[in-house]
Amino acid sequence: MATIALCTCASCGKEAPFEDVTQKDTTVTYSTIEGCWQLTHLDGMELLAETMLYAKFSRHDRSFELWDNIGSMYMRKSTGYFTITQDESGACWLSGRYDNGVGDWMEEYRIEMLDAERMQLRATSCMEFKRIERLPEFNQ
Repeated sequence: MATIALCTCASCGKEAPFEDVTQKDTTVTYSTIEGCWQLTHLDGMELLAETMLYAKFSRHDRSFELWDNIGSMYMRKSTGYFTITQDESGACWLSGRYDNGVGDWMEEYRIEMLDAERMQLRATSCMEFKRIERLPEFNQ
């Protein structure tokens, strides 16, 4: 996400509710996106086996951890904080801020839960993620 422009501007909408719902819910909340995710498709195309992007979201402190090797042969880690907002039409938006001094994400993402195990983020590209049990072990 870091290198494929999973970067956003701050949102002007109202914050999405902090709800404690089951993982079976497909409503976008901090609870339903909490956990580990693996990018599986970019603009409708399946990723090559050697291309990896993983995200971990925590609802408690609204933090994220990203690992990717896009544009590199090595995995890179980015961390920071995220916000979910909802606009007047009911669409939910994901934005964030890196904690390494780089600043805000370059784009804001429309976020949709396709089902309890898959979510889609849309900005200039469309990214589909599947839920995974945990992040793989990476050498830092």
